[in-house]
Amino acid sequence: MEYSVAPETLARTIWCEKNFCCLRQGSCENCARCEIVGENAINALYLRNRKSPDCPYHFDFGSAYLCTCPTRYAIYKQSGS
Repeated sequence: MEYSVAPETLARTIWCEKNFCCLRQGSCENCARCEIVGENAINALYLRNRKSPDCPYHFDFGSAYLCTCPTRYAIYKQSGS
């Protein structure tokens, strides 16, 4: 499945090191996208586990794992996953 994300969103995703492969194949570098369990009010996603600690948009906040990638957030809003 391919996702359509606004050019402004892609432009804000300046730290993507994987050439936006999540848009083309639903995964990054042959890994499934991080599993989302919810979102907060400031465009951050709660992740089920610490699957991609090398991603510049992934960080730990206490016992929570968060994703702040603008493109991943847009995909989540489109697909619910």
